[in-house]
Amino acid sequence: MIEFKQINKEFVSKGHRVQALQNVSLTIEDGDIFGIIGFSGAGKSTLLRMVNALETPTDGEVLINGTNINALSHNELRQVRKNIGMVFQSFNLLNSKTVYENVAIPLKLNKVDEATIDKRVKELLAFINLPDKANAYPSQLSGGQKQRVGIARALATKPSILLCDEATSALDPETTEAILQLLQRVNKEFNITVLLVTHEIHVIQEICNRVAVMEHGKVVETGSVLDVFSRPEQSMTKRFVQTVIPEKIPDSIIAELQRDTRHYELIKVRFLGDTVTKHVIYEINRSLPVESNIIFASVNQLQDSALGIFILQVVGEAAAIAQTKQYITDSGLEWQEVTL
Repeated sequence: MIEFKQINKEFVSKGHRVQALQNVSLTIEDGDIFGIIGFSGAGKSTLLRMVNALETPTDGEVLINGTNINALSHNELRQVRKNIGMVFQSFNLLNSKTVYENVAIPLKLNKVDEATIDKRVKELLAFINLPDKANAYPSQLSGGQKQRVGIARALATKPSILLCDEATSALDPETTEAILQLLQRVNKEFNITVLLVTHEIHVIQEICNRVAVMEHGKVVETGSVLDVFSRPEQSMTKRFVQTVIPEKIPDSIIAELQRDTRHYELIKVRFLGDTVTKHVIYEINRSLPVESNIIFASVNQLQDSALGIFILQVVGEAAAIAQTKQYITDSGLEWQEVTL
């Protein structure tokens, strides 16, 4: 378990004090794929680097399995760091060394014997599906292959925590998808806790089970990906989420609605998980004295669950519309009124 407790971090730049982190408290459970998202300057990379003490807090505590790592001696911290792997945006491979040699670096630094190194490196190259690249140099690899090697190197010492600092930002969409699938395998097959920072919301959507949204050094929203994506509360979170799960009614449909002289209300209904398959809209039209039209719809996959968002134009008398809202509530769904 990783715990950030009331973390503050202050830098001095050109004589000015900069508050990079302000009262950040987060808990990452064992086995999580936990995403921290925010725009540049939000403080997310600074927070990530505190897990392996590459940065230290001005105030607060960073606990790993209950141990305050900033209170450790140099030798004690070295032992903790053996349990933490890190993957970088720019790969950080040594161009003068082969793929095999790059993966072996952490093991050599830990004075592991050659036979064990050989066995471990070959296992990892097979795991990342690059066994034929052992003698290649980084300059001969694609960006995706370089990042696979970076992941293998991070796994060399069999860590229980993997830190990913914008690990897919330098990659094209197809390669990003492959790297995210590899990180999921790392999490599931090795039971490694993955903590990643990114400014790409689709990365969070694709693999994370929990997320924290950061702005100006503060955590403004946190929770399960399903909860945060289905009910974003803060404006920053809404901006991120709406880039992958849009909720905006097209302007052409708004114009048509504004010309509609019938009595109606717009109701946004959220379907989560198993409720996506409920026949609520069909039943509304079949059994209630209203006419409902779907004017916007989207269904998105979040981890192992689906999130559906439907905006309905419900036409009818006020009492009938109220009855419709109650029916939606009784069906176990969330709804809210939408104004143009």
